[in-house]
Amino acid sequence: MDQLTAVADPDAAVIGGQIRDLRKARGLTLETLAARIDRSVGYVSQVERGLSLLTIPNLKAIAQALGVGVNWFFQGDAPAPEGERGLIV
Repeated sequence: MDQLTAVADPDAAVIGGQIRDLRKARGLTLETLAARIDRSVGYVSQVERGLSLLTIPNLKAIAQALGVGVNWFFQGDAPAPEGERGLIV
């Protein structure tokens, strides 16, 4: 398979999508995030698409640049507790 069309790991694509969504929610460009983590724009783009391996040090740098903890990317799909549903913080 071609590296540009294949996703190596479905989990990488999920985390990459979370990074992209959070980056956009923070109003950051690929260029800005790449500069903040001292990586290339191409690398960040490939991470967001699940095409490049994401090391723990790079994930930590991305999390810090986006203002979240690393655990933010591993929350899972569990529904919110009944008392917290519909709350906006």
